[in-house]
Amino acid sequence: MPLGNITKNEAAQETRGFQVNHLTGEIFENQERTAKLARAERWSLQSVARPILGAEHRTSKCMCRKAPKQEIEILKSKEHNKASYKGLYVCASLWTCPICAAKISERRRVELIGALASAKSQGLHVKLLTLTVPHGIGDDLRDILEGIKNAWRRTTTGRAGKALRKLLGVRGTIRALEVTYGQNGFHPHLHVLLFLDNHATNQCVEGLFCPIWQDACTKAGLPRPSDMHGCRVDDGSKAASYASKWGLESEMTKNHTKHGKQGGMTPWDFLRAVLEDGSDAAKYRALFKVYTEAFHGQRQLHWSMGLKALLEVGEVSDEELAVTDQDNCYILARLVTPEWRAIMHARAQAAVLDVAEDHPEKLPALIAGLYQRHRAYLARKAKAG
Repeated sequence: MPLGNITKNEAAQETRGFQVNHLTGEIFENQERTAKLARAERWSLQSVARPILGAEHRTSKCMCRKAPKQEIEILKSKEHNKASYKGLYVCASLWTCPICAAKISERRRVELIGALASAKSQGLHVKLLTLTVPHGIGDDLRDILEGIKNAWRRTTTGRAGKALRKLLGVRGTIRALEVTYGQNGFHPHLHVLLFLDNHATNQCVEGLFCPIWQDACTKAGLPRPSDMHGCRVDDGSKAASYASKWGLESEMTKNHTKHGKQGGMTPWDFLRAVLEDGSDAAKYRALFKVYTEAFHGQRQLHWSMGLKALLEVGEVSDEELAVTDQDNCYILARLVTPEWRAIMHARAQAAVLDVAEDHPEKLPALIAGLYQRHRAYLARKAKAG
């Protein structure tokens, strides 16, 4: 075929979640397909987390059990064409539930985008401060977390810290807690957004904060952070150009849900390793258990007093963010409990949502087929037992 006769559709053909431009050889992700694969992975990872956490853990019940006095429904957004379930128990656990974490972190990201835009309109300067401490393979994660929080309090409330806040004109902070895992064990650390009245270079802010952080860590019983790695400052102005991408606001809200970098692992990577069922699966089950116990009750984001009012950000809980937005949706199907159990038994939760979005007319037949297959399975099981 002559080159000039190749249409755009022929030039960019979809292949397994990617598109290949055969004119240029360029490969790029098909966003819709990639989003569906990511959703399917979240359901798979949650199924892996349940036996690790135990039957009575909130996450083990999430999106499995029917909520009291509600019907199970499949909804579809009129605006975004996205399908979701309604009428199921929601745990709103950011640290342990891949499904709830995706909703909460995305909505917190949008919240932070608005906060950064408001700060810019008010002439404030934003810096991203990353604070770490030395750690080893045998260190207790809970002890490190408590030490880091103690050190941050000392950094902000001590005499030197108060003087620094006054010098920089710190109007407020947003503190985010993160953890990764590598060859030196668990690595909890802080990302802190600084909202400043006064302009200062990254090097200046880093040079001022570093000795105060080092002193606070030693007084909190932690090893002294190094001059090179203990404190890093990045400019916050780049956030504006990443309003719909991975940017500064995502650094604050999504780190524990992403893949690790440079050989490190995130808690979700533990679940991915268990899902692959390799020789180290037992090790990663144990690590995820340690992580969940240490982070129980911890807050991911902490806004300093008065900052939300200054930046005109409302108070919304994780529980509110984790619930599916039911406005501007219509009902595609209502499910009785046996139908939902059939979907769960087939692990078809994500597949049902895919069909609801792309071929809603086929949804009744899919649900009926899954139900009949589950009935046959139960009959065989009863006969064998």
